[in-house]
Amino acid sequence: TMVLQMSRPTKNAKSGVYYFRQKTPADLLAIVGKKEVGWSLGTKDPEQAKVLNTLAVQKQAMVWERYRKRPEPLAHANIVALSGILYRDYMAALELEPGEVTIWQRVLPLLDKAAATPGGMEQWFGEEADRLLLEQGIVTDDASRSRLLTEVYRSMKQWAEQQYKRAEGDYSPDPKANRFPTLQATPGAVPKMDPEGPTIRSLFKLWERDHLAD
Repeated sequence: TMVLQMSRPTKNAKSGVYYFRQKTPADLLAIVGKKEVGWSLGTKDPEQAKVLNTLAVQKQAMVWERYRKRPEPLAHANIVALSGILYRDYMAALELEPGEVTIWQRVLPLLDKAAATPGGMEQWFGEEADRLLLEQGIVTDDASRSRLLTEVYRSMKQWAEQQYKRAEGDYSPDPKANRFPTLQATPGAVPKMDPEGPTIRSLFKLWERDHLAD
């Protein structure tokens, strides 16, 4: 069973920057070789640090499970199905207010630029891919995760295109919304997490801050 070690962000006394820190599970000490893992959350804001720390806990939980379980490849249909979950979540987050047209005029080329930049897929879409896998209790291999990054990019571009339309006053249904299949049970699944993480709205705010900033 996946057990999350919930921790609070640690504030550096000198810099004021918050850090994520977590003790290595006892059963993995010999494999990992260190008693603690951690990294900077890159913020001095306590509320933002809480959200980022929760994401860090979830991300690290996936790392622990990768150590414990043999990753299983994912069928392409399930990879696309996972990206569909993200698409629907993001569409719901902006259901009534898409924002200004100029936002999406900037977002769409930024998404394409991220996909074309070396390391861009991981930097922009890696966290969302890991969140999808974690929420569905799936531990997969690197090849499947790489394919998932591509599908996350495609679903986010589709989402941005729809928000562009809505910002222009066109709320007609997305003709490609039904392209995502239903997620099927996978042999590599582990027990699902309790939905105690940050809401999709807070995740979007973080994404907007990081990726829409000029």
